[in-house]
Amino acid sequence: MLYYVYLSGEHRTLPEAEVRAICEAEDIPFKVIAKFDQVLIVESTHEFPQYVSKRSALTKYLGILLGVTNIVEGSNGIIKAIRDSGTDLNAKELFVKFSRVKEFGKGFIEYDELVSKLKSKYKLRPLMGKRQESIKILDIIVTNAVIIGLRLHERSMKVFDVRAPQKRPEYRPGTLPPIISRVFVNLSRVSIRRNEFLLDPFCGVGGFLLEACSMGLSNYLGIDINHDYVQAARKNLIFYNCLDNVICGDACNMSVGIGKVDAIATDPPYGRLTRPGGRDLKELMMCFMEEASKVLRKGSYMVFAQRKSVINEDDIESINGLAVVEKHLNWVHGSLTRDIYVVKVK
Repeated sequence: MLYYVYLSGEHRTLPEAEVRAICEAEDIPFKVIAKFDQVLIVESTHEFPQYVSKRSALTKYLGILLGVTNIVEGSNGIIKAIRDSGTDLNAKELFVKFSRVKEFGKGFIEYDELVSKLKSKYKLRPLMGKRQESIKILDIIVTNAVIIGLRLHERSMKVFDVRAPQKRPEYRPGTLPPIISRVFVNLSRVSIRRNEFLLDPFCGVGGFLLEACSMGLSNYLGIDINHDYVQAARKNLIFYNCLDNVICGDACNMSVGIGKVDAIATDPPYGRLTRPGGRDLKELMMCFMEEASKVLRKGSYMVFAQRKSVINEDDIESINGLAVVEKHLNWVHGSLTRDIYVVKVK
């Protein structure tokens, strides 16, 4: 079946990478048929919308594809694509949602004209205000093509907002927000279906573990060298009805067996003055990665971020068995940027 995926514009590369990682994690057949600005056309099974909607943080909405038309065909092209799809829109009580990516289609497709034509041919009404769960949506997305489809899922920001750092019982400065935390977990390719074992060896106050739990994963462990952070993470996890599997320990000497970990998602320290355990950051990262290469099973992944001035791809791949498979730029604040690395254990 063909699906459309309307990606968040919050990052240039992470939204698509997250969708791919989810499919790999859950062994879902997945083929990108076409790529447009913020939109993917995907061929997959019925499990694709099920797992992407459950896990993704950077997918705005997705649904069943009815058609794709050229922008220059205008409103008439959209009407023709709907007709050619064989879908009887009059048999459904639908609202139409018009979305424009950037300035695409200006002068060729305008909202008022399109809605007028759709109302004259089908029992469609424009969606005004916030969508209610019971409402069915016909999406018309104008990007560098026009995408028409029936929506199956829409991201709810409320789902993430309830776990915002400031709303947790324990807050510490520098805590990543839920959306980017979930992206890290998804990029690690940990499987929810198989309840695989996820490890966060720099767990802080538990943000990554909260996201894993909220997606249905219960097989996880957090480690932090700071006893205060361990206690804070436990409080946060218990507050959200999650297992408080957090221990005090060293990321360079993890208390798990060799090859026992299915995935690592973590956010190591990156401050210039940070010296966890008395080590400088380069030393810390190298010994952490050396230890991770031992505890991760072969073929698994770890995801972390770090400043360019601390480590690079050559440093990572100097450790036997590690290969960088993805790198994404992560802006933190001001002039501070980090690279998000997705590393595979060969």
